[in-house]
Amino acid sequence: MKISNALALISAFALVPFAAHAADDKEKWENKAVADKPQVVLNPAKAYIAVQGDYQVNPLLMKRPNAEEAAKHATKRAEELAKEHEKWVKKHASWEREMAVFAKSPPSVKRPTEPQEPTEANFSWPRYEQVHPVYIGPQNRVAKAEGGASTYLQEVEPGDYVFYGSVMMGVAGGICACLGTVAFKADAGKITSLGKMRLPWIESLRGPKETRAKNSLELPEGTTSLAFAPAAFSDPRVPADMVVAARFTPVDRMPNWFGLEVDRVMPIEGVMRYDRDKVVDLTVQAAATTPAAR
Repeated sequence: MKISNALALISAFALVPFAAHAADDKEKWENKAVADKPQVVLNPAKAYIAVQGDYQVNPLLMKRPNAEEAAKHATKRAEELAKEHEKWVKKHASWEREMAVFAKSPPSVKRPTEPQEPTEANFSWPRYEQVHPVYIGPQNRVAKAEGGASTYLQEVEPGDYVFYGSVMMGVAGGICACLGTVAFKADAGKITSLGKMRLPWIESLRGPKETRAKNSLELPEGTTSLAFAPAAFSDPRVPADMVVAARFTPVDRMPNWFGLEVDRVMPIEGVMRYDRDKVVDLTVQAAATTPAAR
């Protein structure tokens, strides 16, 4: 089975990620792939994220808010909730008038349904991360090699990002790293390299037919559908001193906003491991055992 066909098979069993509300009507959220051209021009005010693969991959990243962005997003939510509550007040008054008309009607007569009051608990408003997605691949590679090896370079706003999973924009399905994933910081004027993204189930399809996993549940013990491996990024078209390796930090859980197949990123040395279903942060342990600088 071709890798592209296998990816399509994964996608067939889940929902298309929805287009959420804009976090701020005045905000213009943009990111773009760096094209494969003889000359690559980078904007020092932007951050860049590099991802490699032995085949085409499609990671979905999401920007995480800083304190100011989180406060602004919360304010916007409060404003929208207030607007919805004003609408509800009018709808509820109309419902009360309708109910008064039915006051003397027999119980068998169908009454109008009371409109639900929007509250802090039930008001639906997307999280900041949902409206700040970064879809990378599988097309728009900055470099490719024989056999399908692919390199992607994405221009983004500086900030903190979380790896959400393997999800293709506009295509049904994918895999959410909802049970354990990683976050990292992308600084302005730097190319943050995530190394090589791997899809172990897809890789298993390359072996003998009798040993291939029929689905992700048949993978060997400890193997999941998502993984990252160290891999240096270099390209003669970009300055080598701009490239930095991502400093991953573990993320315990992410909501499955899109109804995708759920899995987790495989353990990463020095970053995280798992104790059954619990994520163990190895970066904290490493910091605790590192001698203080003198």
